[in-house]
Parts: sequence; C-alpha cells; structure tokens
Amino acid sequence: MDIRRVGKHDGFPVVALHGIQGTSDSWVPLATALGDTFHFILPNMPGRGNAGDPVSPQACNAGDFACLTSQVIEQEVRDRPYVLAGWSMGVSVILELMGRLAHGTARHHPPAAVVLLSGTAQPNEVSWFSSSDDATLLDEIRQRERRLGLRHAADPRAVAWTWRALKSVSHLPNLAQIDVPALIVHGSDDEDCPVGHAHRMHEGIRQARLHVIPAAGHSILTHNTEDVGIAFRDFLAQHIAALPPPVVPQENS
Repeated sequence: MDIRRVGKHDGFPVVALHGIQGTSDSWVPLATALGDTFHFILPNMPGRGNAGDPVSPQACNAGDFACLTSQVIEQEVRDRPYVLAGWSMGVSVILELMGRLAHGTARHHPPAAVVLLSGTAQPNEVSWFSSSDDATLLDEIRQRERRLGLRHAADPRAVAWTWRALKSVSHLPNLAQIDVPALIVHGSDDEDCPVGHAHRMHEGIRQARLHVIPAAGHSILTHNTEDVGIAFRDFLAQHIAALPPPVVPQENS
C-alpha cells in the first residue's frame, strides 16, 4: 500500500480518502494545517501515486476501494478510535464502507465520526464526465484534471475505469446506516457535485451537521483550506473530546 502520514505521530488518527482524479496529495494542505492535533493517514488507491496499477478495470469500484480502506484501518489504526474522512469520490467509498460495517461484513471497528467533503450519496446523478467513447472520455478526464488544478493526478485510465463503475451507483440506503456523528462540508457553487447533494446527505444521516462554504467550488480542500480546517477542528473538538486518548502502537509491536 502507498500511504502518506502527516501530523503528530501521537495525534488523533484521521484516515482520509482522495477523489476520483486526486491522490493523497489533495489532503496535504489540510493535514498540515491540522497536524498539531491530528495524525492524518492518507492512502492512495490503485492508479494513484505509487500505489501501482489496478489489477483490472473491474477492481476500480467503491466496494474494492472500501476493502483497501479497511486494510489501511487494520494496519494503521488497529483498535484505536479514529475519524474517517473523504473528499469527492472518497465520500462514496466511506458510504460503501459504513454500509459494510452496519451489516457486520467489515472486520474492524467503526469510526468515532465521519467527515464528508464535496461528495454525494448518488454518483448516478452527477455528470463528472459525459462521454462513453474511450478517447473522448480520456480527453475529458485530462481537461477536468486541469480545471481542478490537480498537481498530482490519477492515471487517466484508472479514472475512466472508476467512473464507469461509479456512474450507476446510489448509496442512499447507506445513509441511514451511519450512526456516528457526521460533518458534511460543501461549496455553495460546487460545479461538479451541486450543493443539493449535501442537503440530501444531511437529511439522511441522523447525526449530521452541514457546513456550506459560500462561493466555494468543488476543490475546497485546496482552495478553501482555512474554512474547511475551522469546521473540521470545531466539529471534532466536540465529538472526540470525551474519547480516551489514542494509544500509539510501538514500532516493534
């Protein structure tokens, strides 16, 4: 696995997932800003960073990515309390994983809270890409990469395979399975995932708080880092303060 770690080694663990075209690099500005309190664990999915190529186009789906996230949690978090955060596609992976936890099909314990940024419970109702033709789709992917200002982007082929797996998926039933506190942060002017998707998640998750950033677009992790950081820190200060401090595993344990 390709995992970046940012922040205090003994800080509260946050497992944070990138978007469909992003890499762990997308989280670095926020992780650095909050590194005085939190320990960010930033995995790359296949086709991103140094994670290697996907084993097949069929493996680029929310379910397979949820399984990889479970492995990261088991390896990096163990039995400690932790927060699970996702941006864009990362939200879909979290919703898939929370459904598995609710049904007892994931081996690890659930998070203390979740943070959902610029995401949707209904990838089948967004139009990140419109083409079904391979060459045109790859061109769309490269254009969106430039528009979002991604300095370190995913392999366009892996993005195409992931989009084909996601574009018919709805996670709406999984919203009711989330029984931990949830923070939803969204830009009011998100061009890729309109803010109505955030309101729908807010209505469907019992313990959800919604924070909308005025005039912000899709790339709130990098373009609105300070606003996201304030909301993130304030929310988690309320929900992790009562938890016991995490016990950091020894290197030789």
